[in-house]
Amino acid sequence: MKYIHLLIIIITLLLSCNKNDDSDKPLYSSLDEEISVMAKQYVKVGAMVGVIDKNQNKHVLSYGTKSKYSTELPDANTVFDIGSITKTFTAILATNMILKGRLANDKIQHYLPENEVTMPRFDGVEITINHLLTHMSGLPRTPHVEDSTFPRPQEYDSENPYAAYTTEDIYNYLTNYCSLKFKPGTFWEYSNTGFGLLGHTLGLIDGTSYETILKRDIFDVLGMNNSSLFLTEQQQLNKASGHNSNKDIVPFYTANDIFQGAGMIKSSLHDMFKYLEANMGLSDNPLLEAMEKTHKQTPGINTGSLGYIGLAWFIIELDDGQDIIYSGGDTNGHSVYMAFNPSTSTGAIILMNASYHDNTNLNFGHALMMAINKY
Repeated sequence: MKYIHLLIIIITLLLSCNKNDDSDKPLYSSLDEEISVMAKQYVKVGAMVGVIDKNQNKHVLSYGTKSKYSTELPDANTVFDIGSITKTFTAILATNMILKGRLANDKIQHYLPENEVTMPRFDGVEITINHLLTHMSGLPRTPHVEDSTFPRPQEYDSENPYAAYTTEDIYNYLTNYCSLKFKPGTFWEYSNTGFGLLGHTLGLIDGTSYETILKRDIFDVLGMNNSSLFLTEQQQLNKASGHNSNKDIVPFYTANDIFQGAGMIKSSLHDMFKYLEANMGLSDNPLLEAMEKTHKQTPGINTGSLGYIGLAWFIIELDDGQDIIYSGGDTNGHSVYMAFNPSTSTGAIILMNASYHDNTNLNFGHALMMAINKY
């Protein structure tokens, strides 16, 4: 009887070990297969997905179509709106200027024309460059949504909500209408207004424009030849048409200089791989020091579900325990994601030509980063 009990214990232990071994194995035969299963859940119209795995191999996957009226799949050169991932470019440009001694963490008013704009204050506290970089300025997310007293431009279009605002409009808003939501530096709240103003200010410091320094200091340096703020004739030939929540085709976002730094870049998976690799330190580039500074966590600021904030980037611990640095964007027609894990040198890019406005891009992206970690 004693031997029977011993046999039962041994069999139970063996079954338990086998169960644990199976649970540690991926459910799918390959990473690409798992990504394709996720894509069926998340992709509404079309998407390009790019991955850098643990061996630094690149995976390029295409799903759906370029538009609901097309049967053509997107490819690595198909152009998408990248929305608020633009902010990471703006933060790198600002940090690069700081490293070169052309910009300091000074009051933003110092860099603006005083006879044209007066920045709002809260209890006498003024907004600094760092407040803009960390979304701690107290400026509203967008003037047209959060301040009903400020008259919208006559040409305002809800499908392309930033296009009509001129520099004069926003100077007028900041001087005569804007009330800060809190004392700068005391809270965190996402602000397109703040990053648009930051990009504009960088152009003023340079004596050119945000578009000029973006192309000169990042696109040209990294060889991102298929990236721009406005669709070129060549990009029009291979673009992923944007679709709103009803799957109606909507225009790409555009803006004048005053809002470009907040979210107006158009790019392709091929170009975004170059940007991702540069941020991961996998390619030699003169921007690496500036990039790495934007990845650093700002002490004491936790945004909640988004994680901690760097300079435009977010830092979060995923459910599988890995720490990643990420950014996402959601325009009226496109939804995108980019992330990387510095400790494993893995990364991911998702470009989708439909809007969600419900964190679908982040859910898909974080799930993708966890999938990469299994293989």
